[in-house]
Amino acid sequence: MQNPIAVVIVAVSLLLTLSVAWYSRRWTRTTTEFYVAGGKISWVANGLALIGDYLSAASFLGVAGAVAIFGIDRFWDGLGFFAGYMTVLFVVATALRNTGKFTVADVLTARFNSQGIRIISAVTTLIICTFYLVPQIIGAGGLFHLLLGWDYLFTMLVVGIFMGLYVVLGGMRGTTYNQIIQGVVLWLVMVAIFILITVQYFDGNPLQILYTAQETIPPQISQSTPLALPGTPTALTPGVFAQDLPNQISFVLALFLGVAGLPHILTRLYTVPSAEDARKSLVLTLSGLAVFYVATCLVGLAAMILLYPTLMQYLAAGETGVATNMVVPMLSQMVGGEFLMGLAAAGAMAAMLSTASGLMISATTCLAHDVYASLLRPRASQSEQLRFAKVGSAVLSALAIILAIGLRDQGISFLVAIAFGLGASTFAPVLILAIWWKNLTKQGVIAGMCTGLFLSLLFTVAIFLKKPFLLGLPVLVNPAIYSVVGAFGAAVGVSCLTSDRGVVEEFMAAAHVNVSSKV
Repeated sequence: MQNPIAVVIVAVSLLLTLSVAWYSRRWTRTTTEFYVAGGKISWVANGLALIGDYLSAASFLGVAGAVAIFGIDRFWDGLGFFAGYMTVLFVVATALRNTGKFTVADVLTARFNSQGIRIISAVTTLIICTFYLVPQIIGAGGLFHLLLGWDYLFTMLVVGIFMGLYVVLGGMRGTTYNQIIQGVVLWLVMVAIFILITVQYFDGNPLQILYTAQETIPPQISQSTPLALPGTPTALTPGVFAQDLPNQISFVLALFLGVAGLPHILTRLYTVPSAEDARKSLVLTLSGLAVFYVATCLVGLAAMILLYPTLMQYLAAGETGVATNMVVPMLSQMVGGEFLMGLAAAGAMAAMLSTASGLMISATTCLAHDVYASLLRPRASQSEQLRFAKVGSAVLSALAIILAIGLRDQGISFLVAIAFGLGASTFAPVLILAIWWKNLTKQGVIAGMCTGLFLSLLFTVAIFLKKPFLLGLPVLVNPAIYSVVGAFGAAVGVSCLTSDRGVVEEFMAAAHVNVSSKV
């Protein structure tokens, strides 16, 4: 056992969160309780749970690690993750809460009542959730490997089993309570790391981190020395990761619109009693995330400065994923010893597991509600739906584990950005148009979602295969600039040629009730 104190803290954390899930099992006997906690979560609890749900492996481990490797250019990750909530708050939150019940498909079918839309929505939800599950498993597996020295493949298998247990035992209520706990812990740990670093190594002056970073070459482009030569990009030079304007636009577009297309985030809007409570939840979430991401960026720059030789060794050995994903645990051990490392690891582990359980809830709700109960067996009892959902969670866990093994060398933040790109290219365009444009048609929704899904998957595969060009177009760091534009264009173009606008007046009246009321 390499870090006994940290291991004990992580073990206690896992037992605590499993106990919460076990205690919450009494509230998983009906579909409404299992899927959305009966819609009875308070806005404060939901806001804290949203923070916990959002501060996943990408936010806690990935953003700081990406900044440590590439410099300020990867602060777009944190800024985009934060700004995406603005889109949800001001564009879709009220309408989703007023017109949906369990899933994103409910919103679209409330206007169009189309089985085709429900099927496409279900497929899209499963793809997005699976892509988002993969980095959670990779991050958690890396933490187990760092703390215990276990084989990396075995650790990912263990993580997958824990994911399934969270969902089967606790449902949405258990997931909510666990997300509150881990969100508060992660927020406090990141702020504590930032304060300790600033006091111990930068004379208590956060600006000193920026001054030093301005003279440091990002490890990704450095060969030997961290000292910047004249004309060499530094840690504060934009363009090290996204090297031109199209790359930057595509990356930011994916993050900015992605939250409005993430099923597990949108589902949380149904767990509170009203649309006003949903908006209050989002305001609280935004406040917490603003502080967190500023601290995360500065921690990432400090990690570049303090862990430079270690990061260079990992990069030289071809272990880019470890260099990016394990920066926060290594830095927490440096400034706070095994105790702080244990807290960081425990918080990160809980974050990944509870985020994963939120994704699993969203995916299994989609399977049981949108596919099984709505299409395959419309007369299925609630117990049959719950059984189908829990079996589906096991299958989804297995699929995510297989993908995580194949993609384990990828950076967590990069993989999550890909999932954001999928959400931004599929659900986000049609939800925004359905809520705000009366002329959208059923055929336009189907065309928009299919086009966005096809283009985003096509260019994502090209990214993984490291193809420089596809269809005569340059392959960028994220496919959003092609797939989002394609999705909007297809939805609008086909809608102009067709006429089935659904129950547009009734839907708009319901969607925009109290839309102008203040939070």
